[in-house]
Amino acid sequence: MASRSVAIPPGEEAFTPHCKYYAAVGIVCSISTNFEPLLGAAGEALLSVAAEATADLRLSFWVDTQSTARAPWPKPYFRGLNHLVFAAYSPEDAMLIDLAQRRAIGRFSAAMAADRSYWKQVIFPALLGVMGASAGVTALHCGCVVRNGAGLLLAGDSGSGKSTLALALCKSGFDLLADDWTYLTTRSGRLAAWGLPTALKLLPDARTFFPELRWLETTASLNGELAYEIDPEVVFGVRRSSSCQPRCVVFLERGGKSSFSIAEMSSTEAARRFESLLEDLPAELSHYRVPQDEAIRQLVARPCRVLRYAEGPEAVAWSLRLYCENL
Repeated sequence: MASRSVAIPPGEEAFTPHCKYYAAVGIVCSISTNFEPLLGAAGEALLSVAAEATADLRLSFWVDTQSTARAPWPKPYFRGLNHLVFAAYSPEDAMLIDLAQRRAIGRFSAAMAADRSYWKQVIFPALLGVMGASAGVTALHCGCVVRNGAGLLLAGDSGSGKSTLALALCKSGFDLLADDWTYLTTRSGRLAAWGLPTALKLLPDARTFFPELRWLETTASLNGELAYEIDPEVVFGVRRSSSCQPRCVVFLERGGKSSFSIAEMSSTEAARRFESLLEDLPAELSHYRVPQDEAIRQLVARPCRVLRYAEGPEAVAWSLRLYCENL
């Protein structure tokens, strides 16, 4: 992608007369465009709010209706320099993000602008992850399930089983907030966790535990690995939740001598693990770490545990549910 010609986002003169406001992960975004189908894509991924809302992020997307670009789309390409981040999605689809101004401008082909699934699964999650820190949002690479408004966060390295355990917990009575990225805010001093309605991604071995997958096909995800990318509401009847109050954090580790072993983790160790996952910020944006540090401080003040397991996700989910009920 780096060696190919890529569309440059338009300047201030670009005409984007259609504008709507949306809420996502605890903040408000204004989106202006010259192409109304793009707002339809936003409406599937985000929640529409009143036009008089104050925008935390301002997004302006100009669409070239004469473009001949078509899916499938290549892997996105991101590069940053100080407070600026350039994102390229194809040779004719690109965005420039100004973190200091909390603003993004982009130029898109009509085909990508109308691709609702791509905006929902790729563009909006990545955009909120990149821009969130400038609006007081902390993006953590962890899953989250919800029961009676209380959130159980599932953290761990890639391959630790966050998605399969999240699904198993949902089949045992939890609601799904996130299986991959959870967003934290501390507005008015109150910690909240947020999710986006993205597809649930499961590796091929998940069909061993979930027979519903045996009739589905895996696809190549953007990072090249084969996976099931499904709508959990359709395939499994899972209920979704958009926000919750975090109650407990569990760090997952596969293996161990016992099929289910859970132990306390100090808040210091939990904070260290979460802080190691945060993106480095340029010096001129270092003040954005203040709300991130506060969100992590409040999060690890909740009970933190480490779970080592060797059984399948459904057995572990029932044991973990019983354990959490007694916290």
